[in-house]
Amino acid sequence: MANEHSGKIERRSQKDRSESMQRRVLDATLRCIGEQGYIGVSLQDIADMAGVSRGAITHHYSSKIELTSSAIQHFVQWRYDRVHTAFEGKGGLPLQERLDILWKEFQEIFPVTFELIVALRSDKDLLALYKRNSKTRIEEITTGYDGFFPELSGMNVSGVMIAVMAAFYRGAYIEAVSRDAEYIEQMKVVFQDMLMTYLDSDKKAA
Repeated sequence: MANEHSGKIERRSQKDRSESMQRRVLDATLRCIGEQGYIGVSLQDIADMAGVSRGAITHHYSSKIELTSSAIQHFVQWRYDRVHTAFEGKGGLPLQERLDILWKEFQEIFPVTFELIVALRSDKDLLALYKRNSKTRIEEITTGYDGFFPELSGMNVSGVMIAVMAAFYRGAYIEAVSRDAEYIEQMKVVFQDMLMTYLDSDKKAA
């Protein structure tokens, strides 16, 4: 009886170890793609980053495409959880301060987001596999901020405004590659002023 019980514990432990290893591999895949780009990353690079053998990866994922497809699905939830944690307990902050929080998160998240979008656009086999197996839609890679900005969600064109806001921060990140920090800060101030002006006019029109 004791041996049977011990066996069950061991089997659960083995399952936990396997799931933990797969999470490390998926996290490592995202980090590698964010740092090197999808084309330049190999399974060995990912194995080294995750601290596992290449064989341990191919035991679960038969190819780089299959691994990347799973990593993208993992990324959608990881990205939302990260942003949710950043905003936790801060829903009462003024809009400008919440926008600053989002900008800080974008600087960490967008490199991976960008490379994943490029990968899906450049590799038709990856795109086909992702569409076939994924539980999430492609647009969810870049969306999902509505709940953090309820004042925008209540607008007449709420979906568009959320998309415009996210598009601005993606663009600001790209601009930051060739512009100095002061210029980017000026861009943010102008954008926030425009957004606040639009919000005021929308309230008056309602």
